[in-house]
Amino acid sequence: MKIDNFLIIFGFFLIFKKVNSLTEGNENIIMNFYYSETNNTCITNISDIIDENAVASAVYNKTYEEIGWDYLAISSYQKTDDKYNDSIKAYGMGYLEGVLTKNRIFSHYTNFKTYFLYEYNNIEFVKQMFFGFYQKNFEYMEKKSLENMDHNITWEHVHYICQQLKGLYDGYKSVADSQEQIEFSEFLILAGTADALDIKQHLLKSQNFNQMTKEEIDRYILLNSRCSALIRLANDSSDIWFGHNTWNYYVLMIRIFKEYRFKTNKGSEKSKTTVFSSYPGALSSIDEFYYLDSNLLVMGTSNTVINDELYKLITHESLLVWVRQILANRLASSAENWTELFKIENSGTNNAQIMVLDMNKINLEDKKIENKTLMIIEQIPKYTETVDATNYLLEGYWPSFNIPFTNKIYSDSGYPVETNNGIPENTRYTQSPRAKIFKRDSKKVNSQEDFKKFIRYNDYMNDAFSNNSASGSIAGRSDLLSKNSVCYGAIDAKYFSVKELLEGKLIAHIISGPTNDIQKTFSFSNNTCSENKEKLSHIGVNDVWNFPWIHYNFQLFNNNITSEDNSPSAKNPLMYFVFAGIGVILLIIVIIVIYFLYQNMKSYNKLNKDINSTSFKGNLVNEDEESDKSLA
Repeated sequence: MKIDNFLIIFGFFLIFKKVNSLTEGNENIIMNFYYSETNNTCITNISDIIDENAVASAVYNKTYEEIGWDYLAISSYQKTDDKYNDSIKAYGMGYLEGVLTKNRIFSHYTNFKTYFLYEYNNIEFVKQMFFGFYQKNFEYMEKKSLENMDHNITWEHVHYICQQLKGLYDGYKSVADSQEQIEFSEFLILAGTADALDIKQHLLKSQNFNQMTKEEIDRYILLNSRCSALIRLANDSSDIWFGHNTWNYYVLMIRIFKEYRFKTNKGSEKSKTTVFSSYPGALSSIDEFYYLDSNLLVMGTSNTVINDELYKLITHESLLVWVRQILANRLASSAENWTELFKIENSGTNNAQIMVLDMNKINLEDKKIENKTLMIIEQIPKYTETVDATNYLLEGYWPSFNIPFTNKIYSDSGYPVETNNGIPENTRYTQSPRAKIFKRDSKKVNSQEDFKKFIRYNDYMNDAFSNNSASGSIAGRSDLLSKNSVCYGAIDAKYFSVKELLEGKLIAHIISGPTNDIQKTFSFSNNTCSENKEKLSHIGVNDVWNFPWIHYNFQLFNNNITSEDNSPSAKNPLMYFVFAGIGVILLIIVIIVIYFLYQNMKSYNKLNKDINSTSFKGNLVNEDEESDKSLA
């Protein structure tokens, strides 16, 4: 081959590789869902536009590999006519999500099942019991909702939730190959992941709390603690920061930030739009972190029950927490109303403290905050208790750290635990490590930058309150424990600024991955966890977790993702074309220069007509890691 042709071909190869590297896996997909009632058939199509006449439409930004989050926005038909019934609108929303997120769903399901069932010898027996509970629970919900939906608004919306979940499953099945098919009973666990630990304890009685040591109790609570949360009123009352980090197993760090808009023909819902952090296959947050366009903010932290008798009260004939949260989110007109709706059909699973902030009762300009602005509800099986915590907020802050606040919930849950060798520190409301850190540092938080640092705080080697435990801080890192380390801890952080929201700036501030502000960056390939490596299936999960804070401007289908350290940190197709165009131009210039250099070389060396070999070393300079990330 002549060197002229070689250079041209090689040049176009480099151009292709550069463009491909900028766009590979970086997708911004618009999809519409249509339904033919005559033929009872579903049709989806990828489009350049949102079709306002479709049953449902979705925008999906696959940005997980770059920023630790995908972004998914789904809307049902929004016009005021009754062109489609509400059941098919809910189904269509689910179907779109199943089709678009199929790969994420299968990876997340595989990782969860591997980790969750690894310790059991008779896996088939456990699966039959465990997944059977979810199946019976779904059948109960579906049957009762069909019986009551015509005269009861709560059960009407339970029916829509069931339809959306069935659509999610059918959409997934329609594009999954034979090796990726999942039984519906097993698929249900993705929706109810947060309920799973309490269901497992109920079915398998995997712990006997009365015979556990202080250290065993502490560890059990640690591995069932799911969040730290802070609601902070600025010293000058100019803002309220409402934030949270989720504690979870690192193998479950496939994350999707979601925005749903569901409008019924009757207009029975108080909130049409819900924005929340979430996971593949889930219709709720699982984290328990929400913005509602009814001007409510909702978040929760788990309260671990260490009373064997309470687990006996759990039944499948109830509404699991993920369902009740969706119901309360859609139907509540106030924070107080939200807590009342959440009590309905208490499952006794995912027992937690839920915080609801009513922004309708806040006037930051006049520095007025009404009673019942901040409502707290705590749950155990067969019992809930509600508190107006507004006065605590007015004093500066409200903390939440996985120990019950209300006296009855605290004592009935089994706190404080008396063991043969003392009282575990994680069962004392005022004396646990996080309780002491919250008390010491919360009032030092007076800016968004302060909040970011606090909600990601872990300086266990230098902070006496942490007792030299990597788990004993606001953002736990159990992978760094000196012994019996576990790939578990705070896997994200996120917050809302009430001031921004009240000004119409619909922004969520989020970051993904275990904290590395002070501690080393976590990576699966270099982890120090003591667990069996076979248990740590992390298919589709990022290896290295070193992402910046970003913020989402979450107006439906018009989301804008930007880095909060002044650098692009998510995908934007326009930016990719800009980068690709620059790359193409530079490569063309390089090829032209090389070509003319070669022509000059030929003119000086006309006698050498045989070119025995050619070599070309391309040197593509990597852009700064932050600048190479795209905006969506």
